[in-house]
Amino acid sequence: MRAGIATGKDDRARDDKARRRKLARHLVAVQEEQRLRLSRELHDDLGQMLASVALELHNVRADSAELDARLARAAQLIDQLSARVHDAAWSLRPADLERLGLRTSIEDLAGMLCAQLGIPCDVDLEALSRPLEPEIGLTLYRIAQEALTNIGKHAKPSRVSVTAHIRGNRLRLAVEDNGHGFDADVAPGSQHLGLAGMKERLALIGGELTVETAKGKGTAIYADVLLTG
Repeated sequence: MRAGIATGKDDRARDDKARRRKLARHLVAVQEEQRLRLSRELHDDLGQMLASVALELHNVRADSAELDARLARAAQLIDQLSARVHDAAWSLRPADLERLGLRTSIEDLAGMLCAQLGIPCDVDLEALSRPLEPEIGLTLYRIAQEALTNIGKHAKPSRVSVTAHIRGNRLRLAVEDNGHGFDADVAPGSQHLGLAGMKERLALIGGELTVETAKGKGTAIYADVLLTG
């Protein structure tokens, strides 16, 4: 009798866990849909209006040299604002993620960072060529995005590695650098908050984040997710 009761409790616990995970995945999907909508609004509406204003300013022919200089400055500011709107829209929901796929999108992120830093970049993302659930793909992209952003801001490495491998039914995305590293035991800063966000995002889809780092020893970030298909 007791064994039956225990089995019933275990079944209910598993069902509750499955429902929570399903709800968490739904919340991630809703969040990303909101990001997509805002990204499109930024790009299509604001971007188009800024482009129209910039065109009008560029077409103005002023008689006064002083007025001409001010209009030129205004046009320059509009151009800069347009670029920032574009960057914000891309950050919210990069179009390349849907158009090119996860593998190419992360390869582009890594390539851009390493080009900016002028350092070698080892990339092996063949494992990301396979179809993944949308929530998993979005989460892995955000992990790579945050990790590479942190490298650009803090690490000052001479080499970066971005790889993905599948072992059994688990996929691991690894972002590694040989830069400054940091003390994981110190009070949280912006980099630590970014890591906390990665952990929370992975936990929503049943994944796990592992960070290996030390001052002067570089940093390795491993994102592990369970493949269901």
